[in-house]
Amino acid sequence: MKKVLSALLTPVLLLGLSTEVQAHDPPDFIGAVWQWPETHLPVLDADLSEWDIIPEEFWITEQSVVQSTARPWIYTGDLDVSSISFRWIPTWNEETNRIYWAYERFDDKYQLGNESIETTVDADHSGGSFWDLEGQTDEEKARQRGRHAQISHYWFDNGQAREGEWNWFWMTQATWYDTPPYSDHSYWFSGTAPNSFEEMRQRAEWWSVYWDDFNWEDPTGSVLHDFEQDEIIGLTGHVFDTDAELADDCNCHSRWAISPNVESFGDADFLADWVMLGVDESAFEGIAPTAVEDNTWGQIKASFGK
Repeated sequence: MKKVLSALLTPVLLLGLSTEVQAHDPPDFIGAVWQWPETHLPVLDADLSEWDIIPEEFWITEQSVVQSTARPWIYTGDLDVSSISFRWIPTWNEETNRIYWAYERFDDKYQLGNESIETTVDADHSGGSFWDLEGQTDEEKARQRGRHAQISHYWFDNGQAREGEWNWFWMTQATWYDTPPYSDHSYWFSGTAPNSFEEMRQRAEWWSVYWDDFNWEDPTGSVLHDFEQDEIIGLTGHVFDTDAELADDCNCHSRWAISPNVESFGDADFLADWVMLGVDESAFEGIAPTAVEDNTWGQIKASFGK
């Protein structure tokens, strides 16, 4: 996956980015964020057929990841595709200034609570801590958490895992980030009974904006990031899995990620590097446009009082 995605970038672009990306983790990875034209934005309906236009090498799958073993509550085991298989992808659009995600998963034993995907984005690629720092007051800690990068768990299971909460930005006390104009979603989930460890399939798509300066108390005072073509952002994703046979031994789960480094939970220096691509117009030739969304980037900025 690392070699394939790197090959998508031109040699000129790679040379221009080499000094900027070398500190991030894994150091030999450069992901590519596909861009949708404004005329063909994905419709949030949990039907991922429109995503088939994106080449397979852009997707992160169970074959693209490694397992974290850095903490005692992380279960160490082999990834068995008969037990779990998945794919996820970040994409974007310059006009709406959003990252659009798609996620698909099969799990032979689904357990509420730990079966999630978690993503982290450092939009301005500033790096450094987005967790609290030693010596800070409680007020300073609350302001620091998620300020310069944002991390969220996502559950797509008919609201069973967290009583209807689908987007959990767990670092912050904010309660306003999981609805438009900040984020929105659609999903399909095949499971029914809570904690039955039944076979489960999911399809989900969602979008989110991201911030250079997230202020949990003040949406209008938060500074949105303005994504641009060819820029590098920090981004990673973790897929969590818990199997029934682990319940008697520990409250453990597996975490499958691009990088196993646990520091990515609070330090953006350990996120992977991704480049924001331009639109491949040839890919959309002959494909009927979707409805253009009402909220352009300019309208969104206006809604924040800017």
